[in-house]
Amino acid sequence: MNKVFLALGVSVLSPLALAKPVIATSIKPVSMVVAAIAGDKADIQQIVSSTASPHDFAMRPSDLKKITDADTVVWVGESLERFLEKPLENAGKEASSIEWLALEGMKLHNFAEEHHDDHEKHDDHEKHDDHEKHDDHEKHGDHEKHDDHEKHDDHEKHDDHEHHDEHEGHEGHDHSGIDPHVWLSPDNALVLAKAVTARLVSLDSANAEYYKGNLVSFEKGLSAKDAEIRNALNKVNKVPYIVFHDGYSYFEQHYGLQNAGEITVSPERKPGAKKVAEIRHEIEENKVQCVFSEPQFSPAIVKTLLEGSDVKTAPLDPLGSQVKMGTNAYFSFLDSLSGQFLNCLG
Repeated sequence: MNKVFLALGVSVLSPLALAKPVIATSIKPVSMVVAAIAGDKADIQQIVSSTASPHDFAMRPSDLKKITDADTVVWVGESLERFLEKPLENAGKEASSIEWLALEGMKLHNFAEEHHDDHEKHDDHEKHDDHEKHDDHEKHGDHEKHDDHEKHDDHEKHDDHEHHDEHEGHEGHDHSGIDPHVWLSPDNALVLAKAVTARLVSLDSANAEYYKGNLVSFEKGLSAKDAEIRNALNKVNKVPYIVFHDGYSYFEQHYGLQNAGEITVSPERKPGAKKVAEIRHEIEENKVQCVFSEPQFSPAIVKTLLEGSDVKTAPLDPLGSQVKMGTNAYFSFLDSLSGQFLNCLG
Protein backbone atom coordinates (compact mmCIF):
# COMPACT_ATOMS: atom_id res chain seq x y z
CA MET A 1 0.00 0.00 0.00
CA ASN A 2 2.81 2.39 0.92
CA LYS A 3 4.46 1.66 -2.41
CA VAL A 4 1.23 2.57 -4.21
CA PHE A 5 0.97 5.92 -2.39
CA LEU A 6 4.66 6.56 -3.01
CA ALA A 7 4.19 5.93 -6.72
CA LEU A 8 1.15 8.19 -6.77
CA GLY A 9 3.08 10.88 -4.92
CA VAL A 10 5.87 10.82 -7.48
CA SER A 11 3.44 10.94 -10.39
CA VAL A 12 1.66 13.95 -8.91
CA LEU A 13 4.76 15.88 -7.87
CA SER A 14 6.98 15.21 -10.88
CA PRO A 15 5.16 17.63 -13.23
CA LEU A 16 5.74 20.38 -10.69
CA ALA A 17 9.38 19.49 -10.39
CA LEU A 18 9.74 19.59 -14.17
CA ALA A 19 7.66 22.74 -14.73
CA LYS A 20 9.35 25.36 -16.90
CA PRO A 21 9.70 28.97 -15.75
CA VAL A 22 6.92 31.10 -17.23
CA ILE A 23 8.04 34.46 -18.63
CA ALA A 24 5.41 36.98 -19.71
CA THR A 25 6.72 39.47 -22.27
CA SER A 26 5.13 42.73 -23.35
CA ILE A 27 5.94 42.95 -27.07
CA LYS A 28 7.59 40.79 -29.72
CA PRO A 29 11.05 42.41 -29.63
CA VAL A 30 11.19 41.62 -25.90
CA SER A 31 10.16 38.03 -26.66
CA MET A 32 12.96 37.77 -29.23
CA VAL A 33 15.67 38.59 -26.70
CA VAL A 34 14.11 36.40 -24.00
CA ALA A 35 13.86 33.48 -26.45
CA ALA A 36 17.57 33.77 -27.27
CA ILE A 37 18.39 32.98 -23.64
CA ALA A 38 15.44 30.81 -22.60
CA GLY A 39 15.53 28.48 -25.59
CA ASP A 40 13.22 25.54 -24.93
CA LYS A 41 13.68 25.62 -21.15
CA ALA A 42 11.12 28.35 -20.42
CA ASP A 43 7.58 29.15 -21.52
CA ILE A 44 7.22 32.62 -23.09
CA GLN A 45 3.78 34.24 -22.99
CA GLN A 46 3.60 37.43 -25.09
CA ILE A 47 0.95 39.99 -24.12
CA VAL A 48 0.73 42.30 -27.16
CA SER A 49 0.21 40.26 -30.32
CA SER A 50 2.88 40.37 -33.01
CA THR A 51 0.65 42.33 -35.38
CA ALA A 52 -0.58 44.90 -32.84
CA SER A 53 1.05 48.12 -31.68
CA PRO A 54 1.76 48.86 -28.00
CA HIS A 55 0.80 52.48 -28.67
CA ASP A 56 -2.93 51.73 -28.70
CA PHE A 57 -3.16 48.38 -26.91
CA ALA A 58 -5.99 47.52 -24.51
CA MET A 59 -5.62 44.72 -21.96
CA ARG A 60 -8.00 41.74 -22.02
CA PRO A 61 -8.74 39.24 -19.22
CA SER A 62 -6.52 36.67 -20.96
CA ASP A 63 -3.64 39.17 -20.92
CA LEU A 64 -4.13 39.80 -17.21
CA LYS A 65 -3.96 36.05 -16.60
CA LYS A 66 -0.58 35.89 -18.36
CA ILE A 67 0.74 38.42 -15.87
CA THR A 68 -0.76 36.62 -12.88
CA ASP A 69 0.59 33.22 -13.95
CA ALA A 70 4.09 34.42 -14.85
CA ASP A 71 7.18 33.88 -12.74
CA THR A 72 8.59 37.07 -14.23
CA VAL A 73 7.22 39.79 -16.50
CA VAL A 74 9.65 41.42 -18.93
CA TRP A 75 8.55 44.74 -20.41
CA VAL A 76 10.06 47.85 -21.97
CA GLY A 77 8.68 50.34 -19.47
CA GLU A 78 5.92 52.74 -18.56
CA SER A 79 6.71 55.31 -21.25
CA LEU A 80 5.82 52.76 -23.95
CA GLU A 81 3.50 50.36 -22.12
CA ARG A 82 1.52 52.38 -19.61
CA PHE A 83 -1.25 49.79 -19.91
CA LEU A 84 0.94 47.37 -17.91
CA GLU A 85 1.64 49.60 -14.93
CA LYS A 86 -1.57 48.97 -12.95
CA PRO A 87 -1.89 45.25 -13.82
CA LEU A 88 1.67 44.64 -12.62
CA GLU A 89 0.95 46.49 -9.40
CA ASN A 90 -2.37 44.71 -8.83
CA ALA A 91 -0.82 41.29 -9.45
CA GLY A 92 2.09 42.01 -7.12
CA LYS A 93 4.53 41.53 -10.00
CA GLU A 94 5.96 45.04 -10.18
CA ALA A 95 9.00 44.40 -7.99
CA SER A 96 9.88 41.09 -9.66
CA SER A 97 9.44 42.34 -13.22
CA ILE A 98 12.32 43.24 -15.52
CA GLU A 99 11.84 46.76 -16.87
CA TRP A 100 14.17 47.16 -19.84
CA LEU A 101 14.41 50.95 -19.60
CA ALA A 102 15.45 50.76 -15.95
CA LEU A 103 18.32 48.29 -16.35
CA GLU A 104 21.84 49.36 -15.46
CA GLY A 105 24.06 49.89 -18.49
CA MET A 106 21.32 51.05 -20.85
CA LYS A 107 22.20 53.67 -23.46
CA LEU A 108 19.20 55.99 -23.39
CA HIS A 109 18.43 59.39 -24.84
CA ASN A 110 15.52 61.78 -25.10
CA PHE A 111 13.46 62.41 -28.21
CA ALA A 112 14.69 66.01 -28.29
CA GLU A 113 18.31 64.86 -28.06
CA GLU A 114 17.90 62.56 -31.05
CA HIS A 115 16.84 65.36 -33.34
CA HIS A 116 19.58 67.64 -32.10
CA ASP A 117 22.24 64.98 -32.60
CA ASP A 118 20.95 63.97 -36.01
CA HIS A 119 20.87 67.55 -37.25
CA GLU A 120 24.41 68.17 -36.05
CA LYS A 121 25.68 65.13 -37.91
CA HIS A 122 23.96 65.82 -41.23
CA ASP A 123 26.07 67.54 -43.89
CA ASP A 124 23.11 69.64 -44.92
CA HIS A 125 22.38 70.82 -41.39
CA GLU A 126 22.76 74.47 -42.29
CA LYS A 127 19.92 74.17 -44.77
CA HIS A 128 17.41 73.32 -42.05
CA ASP A 129 16.83 76.71 -40.48
CA ASP A 130 13.27 75.70 -39.73
CA HIS A 131 14.50 72.84 -37.57
CA GLU A 132 16.70 75.14 -35.54
CA LYS A 133 14.06 77.78 -35.01
CA HIS A 134 11.14 75.46 -34.33
CA ASP A 135 12.21 72.73 -31.90
CA ASP A 136 8.87 70.99 -32.03
CA HIS A 137 7.97 71.94 -35.58
CA GLU A 138 8.30 68.41 -36.95
CA LYS A 139 6.49 66.79 -34.07
CA HIS A 140 3.54 69.14 -33.82
CA GLY A 141 3.14 70.54 -37.30
CA ASP A 142 -0.42 69.31 -37.53
CA HIS A 143 -1.36 70.96 -34.23
CA GLU A 144 0.10 74.28 -35.35
CA LYS A 145 -1.23 74.24 -38.88
CA HIS A 146 -4.83 73.04 -38.57
CA ASP A 147 -7.31 75.88 -39.11
CA ASP A 148 -9.68 74.25 -36.66
CA HIS A 149 -7.04 73.85 -33.97
CA GLU A 150 -9.10 75.75 -31.43
CA LYS A 151 -11.91 73.25 -31.84
CA HIS A 152 -9.82 70.23 -30.86
CA ASP A 153 -10.33 70.23 -27.11
CA ASP A 154 -8.35 67.02 -26.77
CA HIS A 155 -5.17 68.84 -27.76
CA GLU A 156 -5.78 71.31 -24.96
CA LYS A 157 -6.56 68.57 -22.41
CA HIS A 158 -10.18 69.63 -21.97
CA ASP A 159 -12.76 67.53 -20.14
CA ASP A 160 -13.82 65.61 -23.23
CA HIS A 161 -10.33 64.17 -23.73
CA GLU A 162 -11.53 60.70 -22.85
CA HIS A 163 -13.86 60.67 -25.85
CA HIS A 164 -10.96 60.83 -28.30
CA ASP A 165 -9.93 57.19 -28.51
CA GLU A 166 -7.02 57.79 -30.83
CA HIS A 167 -5.37 60.08 -28.30
CA GLU A 168 -6.01 57.68 -25.46
CA GLY A 169 -4.08 55.03 -27.33
CA HIS A 170 -1.02 57.27 -27.45
CA GLU A 171 -1.12 58.76 -23.97
CA GLY A 172 1.84 56.66 -22.87
CA HIS A 173 3.86 57.50 -25.95
CA ASP A 174 3.86 61.26 -26.41
CA HIS A 175 7.32 61.59 -27.99
CA SER A 176 8.75 63.60 -25.13
CA GLY A 177 11.27 62.47 -22.54
CA ILE A 178 13.07 59.13 -22.92
CA ASP A 179 12.72 57.38 -26.27
CA PRO A 180 11.45 53.88 -25.34
CA HIS A 181 12.27 52.12 -28.65
CA VAL A 182 15.36 50.60 -27.03
CA TRP A 183 15.14 47.23 -28.79
CA LEU A 184 16.43 48.91 -31.96
CA SER A 185 19.88 49.16 -30.36
CA PRO A 186 21.98 45.96 -30.37
CA ASP A 187 23.86 47.30 -27.34
CA ASN A 188 20.64 47.60 -25.36
CA ALA A 189 19.52 44.15 -26.48
CA LEU A 190 22.63 42.69 -24.87
CA VAL A 191 21.84 44.50 -21.61
CA LEU A 192 18.42 42.85 -21.51
CA ALA A 193 19.87 39.45 -22.44
CA LYS A 194 22.18 39.61 -19.43
CA ALA A 195 19.32 40.55 -17.09
CA VAL A 196 17.13 37.74 -18.43
CA THR A 197 19.98 35.26 -17.99
CA ALA A 198 20.44 36.23 -14.35
CA ARG A 199 16.70 35.93 -13.69
CA LEU A 200 16.36 32.53 -15.37
CA VAL A 201 19.37 31.20 -13.47
CA SER A 202 17.71 32.25 -10.21
CA LEU A 203 14.37 30.71 -11.22
CA ASP A 204 15.76 27.50 -12.70
CA SER A 205 19.19 26.75 -11.27
CA ALA A 206 19.13 23.22 -12.72
CA ASN A 207 19.52 24.75 -16.19
CA ALA A 208 21.89 27.55 -15.19
CA GLU A 209 24.70 26.45 -17.49
CA TYR A 210 22.28 26.20 -20.40
CA TYR A 211 21.15 29.81 -19.95
CA LYS A 212 24.70 31.06 -19.46
CA GLY A 213 25.80 29.24 -22.60
CA ASN A 214 22.98 30.83 -24.57
CA LEU A 215 24.09 34.26 -23.38
CA VAL A 216 27.63 33.61 -24.64
CA SER A 217 26.24 32.50 -28.00
CA PHE A 218 23.94 35.51 -28.18
CA GLU A 219 26.75 37.95 -27.46
CA LYS A 220 29.02 36.41 -30.10
CA GLY A 221 26.24 36.22 -32.67
CA LEU A 222 25.15 39.78 -31.96
CA SER A 223 28.67 41.11 -32.46
CA ALA A 224 28.99 39.36 -35.81
CA LYS A 225 25.53 40.43 -36.99
CA ASP A 226 26.15 44.02 -35.90
CA ALA A 227 29.37 44.21 -37.94
CA GLU A 228 27.66 42.64 -40.96
CA ILE A 229 24.77 45.12 -40.88
CA ARG A 230 27.04 48.11 -40.31
CA ASN A 231 29.08 47.18 -43.37
CA ALA A 232 25.93 46.86 -45.50
CA LEU A 233 24.31 50.10 -44.31
CA ASN A 234 27.51 52.09 -44.84
CA LYS A 235 26.58 52.04 -48.53
CA VAL A 236 23.39 54.05 -47.93
CA ASN A 237 24.15 56.08 -44.80
CA LYS A 238 24.19 59.37 -46.74
CA VAL A 239 20.81 58.82 -48.39
CA PRO A 240 18.06 60.96 -46.78
CA TYR A 241 14.66 59.48 -45.97
CA ILE A 242 11.53 60.16 -43.91
CA VAL A 243 9.99 57.67 -41.48
CA PHE A 244 6.36 57.24 -40.51
CA HIS A 245 6.87 58.13 -36.86
CA ASP A 246 9.69 59.16 -34.59
CA GLY A 247 10.77 55.73 -33.40
CA TYR A 248 13.98 54.61 -35.09
CA SER A 249 16.68 56.81 -33.64
CA TYR A 250 18.47 54.06 -31.70
CA PHE A 251 18.94 52.12 -34.92
CA GLU A 252 19.69 55.25 -36.96
CA GLN A 253 22.31 56.60 -34.60
CA HIS A 254 23.91 53.20 -34.09
CA TYR A 255 24.40 52.78 -37.84
CA GLY A 256 24.81 56.44 -38.82
CA LEU A 257 21.74 56.72 -41.05
CA GLN A 258 20.40 60.06 -42.31
CA ASN A 259 16.84 60.61 -41.14
CA ALA A 260 15.46 63.79 -42.72
CA GLY A 261 12.23 63.84 -40.72
CA GLU A 262 9.08 61.97 -39.80
CA ILE A 263 5.34 62.05 -40.39
CA THR A 264 3.84 62.95 -37.03
CA VAL A 265 0.16 63.16 -37.90
CA SER A 266 -2.26 60.80 -36.15
CA PRO A 267 -2.30 57.42 -37.94
CA GLU A 268 -6.11 57.41 -37.80
CA ARG A 269 -6.59 60.39 -40.11
CA LYS A 270 -5.02 61.82 -43.23
CA PRO A 271 -2.96 65.00 -42.92
CA GLY A 272 -4.54 68.28 -43.95
CA ALA A 273 -3.53 70.14 -47.09
CA LYS A 274 -1.12 72.42 -45.22
CA LYS A 275 0.63 69.51 -43.54
CA VAL A 276 0.95 67.66 -46.85
CA ALA A 277 2.49 70.76 -48.44
CA GLU A 278 4.89 71.17 -45.53
CA ILE A 279 6.19 67.59 -45.69
CA ARG A 280 6.41 67.70 -49.48
CA HIS A 281 8.57 70.80 -49.12
CA GLU A 282 10.86 68.92 -46.73
CA ILE A 283 11.05 66.01 -49.17
CA GLU A 284 12.13 68.33 -51.99
CA GLU A 285 14.49 70.43 -49.88
CA ASN A 286 16.28 67.42 -48.41
CA LYS A 287 16.19 65.40 -51.65
CA VAL A 288 14.51 62.56 -49.80
CA GLN A 289 14.83 59.22 -51.59
CA CYS A 290 12.31 57.18 -49.60
CA VAL A 291 9.33 57.66 -47.29
CA PHE A 292 8.72 54.68 -45.02
CA SER A 293 5.34 53.45 -43.84
CA GLU A 294 4.66 50.91 -41.06
CA PRO A 295 2.60 47.70 -41.30
CA GLN A 296 0.88 48.45 -37.98
CA PHE A 297 -0.77 51.54 -39.52
CA SER A 298 -2.54 52.33 -42.78
CA PRO A 299 -0.21 53.39 -45.63
CA ALA A 300 -2.88 55.82 -46.89
CA ILE A 301 -1.12 58.80 -45.29
CA VAL A 302 2.13 58.05 -47.10
CA LYS A 303 0.30 57.56 -50.40
CA THR A 304 -1.35 60.95 -49.96
CA LEU A 305 1.98 62.63 -49.31
CA LEU A 306 3.68 61.09 -52.33
CA GLU A 307 0.86 61.49 -54.82
CA GLY A 308 2.40 62.66 -58.10
CA SER A 309 5.93 62.16 -56.77
CA ASP A 310 8.71 59.82 -57.90
CA VAL A 311 9.95 59.30 -54.33
CA LYS A 312 10.02 55.64 -53.36
CA THR A 313 8.07 54.20 -50.45
CA ALA A 314 8.41 50.97 -48.49
CA PRO A 315 7.30 49.56 -45.13
CA LEU A 316 9.55 49.59 -42.07
CA ASP A 317 8.50 47.13 -39.39
CA PRO A 318 9.87 48.24 -35.99
CA LEU A 319 8.25 45.28 -34.21
CA GLY A 320 9.32 42.44 -36.50
CA SER A 321 5.76 41.21 -36.98
CA GLN A 322 6.78 38.72 -39.69
CA VAL A 323 9.90 37.42 -37.96
CA LYS A 324 9.67 33.77 -36.92
CA MET A 325 10.19 33.26 -33.20
CA GLY A 326 13.14 31.20 -32.02
CA THR A 327 16.57 31.56 -30.46
CA ASN A 328 17.83 33.52 -33.50
CA ALA A 329 14.75 35.73 -33.83
CA TYR A 330 16.49 38.94 -32.75
CA PHE A 331 19.21 38.44 -35.36
CA SER A 332 16.53 37.82 -37.99
CA PHE A 333 14.79 40.99 -36.86
CA LEU A 334 17.95 43.07 -37.34
CA ASP A 335 18.41 41.46 -40.76
CA SER A 336 14.83 42.25 -41.71
CA LEU A 337 14.92 45.88 -40.58
CA SER A 338 18.29 46.63 -42.17
CA GLY A 339 17.10 44.93 -45.36
CA GLN A 340 14.05 47.19 -45.46
CA PHE A 341 16.29 50.24 -45.25
CA LEU A 342 18.65 48.89 -47.92
CA ASN A 343 15.90 47.96 -50.37
CA CYS A 344 14.45 51.47 -50.43
CA LEU A 345 17.62 53.53 -50.04
CA GLY A 346 19.92 51.48 -52.26
